[in-house]
Amino acid sequence: MGETRAGKYGRNLAVWINYTLDRLSEDEMESYKSRFLEELRKYSLEPRRSGEPRNSGCIHELSELAEVNIENPEEFARLVKEGIHLMYQKQTSARVLKSLLEYL
Repeated sequence: MGETRAGKYGRNLAVWINYTLDRLSEDEMESYKSRFLEELRKYSLEPRRSGEPRNSGCIHELSELAEVNIENPEEFARLVKEGIHLMYQKQTSARVLKSLLEYL
């Protein structure tokens, strides 16, 4: 079986993130990437059915931010997580996240 739609999306998200990381100095990159990945791995794959109460998988990553500061790795990771949250289907989110982490 070839690359899935979610896998292709995750791979291309990694291209965008790596492009951003390439703009950092070598000294900054290791720390930035480590902090970015640490925040990204906090993504919750806990599903919620329609009509059920909110749970730990229902996170509005950007609710506390007026504007994302890409120079802050945690905020950049929260932006990426918010995009994955908007997919609503946790199986698709899991495939995107798996592919993204594989290519980072």
